[in-house]
Amino acid sequence: MSSIRVCFCSSMSILSRYLIVRFVKGGVILYLLATFLVWLIQLLRLFDLVTEKGQNLFTLMGQAFLTTPPLSRQIVYICMGIGLAQAFSALQNSHELHTIHIGRRLKAIWSALLVFGLGGALLALFISNWAEPVSRRITNEWTAQIAVDLLSQSLSPRRFTEIAPGVVIRIGGRNRDGTITDFFADDRRDPEVHRAYIAETAEIVVGNDGFQISLREGRLQVSPTQGKYSEIEFTRYDLAIDKLTEPVELDNPLSNRDTFDLLQHAYDNGQFEVGAVGQIQLRMAEGLRVISLCLLIAAYSAFPHGRRRRTFLPPELVVLAIAILERSVSDYSSATSYLGQFIGPSVMLVLAVLLFIKQLYGRKQPAIATLTLSEAKI
Repeated sequence: MSSIRVCFCSSMSILSRYLIVRFVKGGVILYLLATFLVWLIQLLRLFDLVTEKGQNLFTLMGQAFLTTPPLSRQIVYICMGIGLAQAFSALQNSHELHTIHIGRRLKAIWSALLVFGLGGALLALFISNWAEPVSRRITNEWTAQIAVDLLSQSLSPRRFTEIAPGVVIRIGGRNRDGTITDFFADDRRDPEVHRAYIAETAEIVVGNDGFQISLREGRLQVSPTQGKYSEIEFTRYDLAIDKLTEPVELDNPLSNRDTFDLLQHAYDNGQFEVGAVGQIQLRMAEGLRVISLCLLIAAYSAFPHGRRRRTFLPPELVVLAIAILERSVSDYSSATSYLGQFIGPSVMLVLAVLLFIKQLYGRKQPAIATLTLSEAKI
């Protein structure tokens, strides 16, 4: 392992390592700051865990930490693009970029860009394929445990208690063995359907799928906004706690399972589950998104110029505008197919190639060299 590391380091020049440090410094610092701000925002958003649900500060911080990966995954390529644009802008202003081109050390730029882009792509793939699904699963399990604590401790007889946004529960009382009497739950999370669970007795049990409320001798009332009212009577109905705590819009259970689990299931059963291939494609698009944006920024900024005045927009705003436009195109295209997430990165990749061709063959090299030498003397 050490020999591989020595070989890799020796194959990279000092200039390449210097450029990698310049690229990484801006991108990583910006990403850490942005992730910290996302964590603070989640901390404030979940503050009702302490004020209303009686949880401690550790639970609040842990829940905020677990809800951060889905949001931080969406800003990986933005932070890397801004860091790369800032690094090239600094090299341009200090005339280091001119010197690199005059000395025909372009290989150092491309090798540094390759390491930087692949590193960012691996980070994005790690978050989308493992960290985000695992954090979603742990968050749901933890949220269900909080709901169980509310049901077992905070619920007072003949008092309405909201255990999740849109879900209100009321009980008549508790027996000495822990059985709940006169159970009522009102679920209004879905604007299209209103559900009500009514049972004479209820008991919190642990099943194969986690915590459940075992309802006895009751009925389920369903009231669609457009349709007929329906009521179903039952002798026993096991209601999963997470069905009352998870958001209604989270209708894809595959989002809680990491890619390795999906691949293992396909290997054991000989075929993928319904929607598994699309979920994997959705996650793999994040890696291509990072590489495409880095190449597009490099195609625009990695070549020196003699313009003295600053550009109309700072490079940070340019990268942010490109990222917002790309994400909008990808999200709109993915409404009909998971492959739509590859449209935005593919467009950026094509634009990067065309811009590279224009930069390489659309300029007169002697004029650039003369201008660069005069700038370097200044």
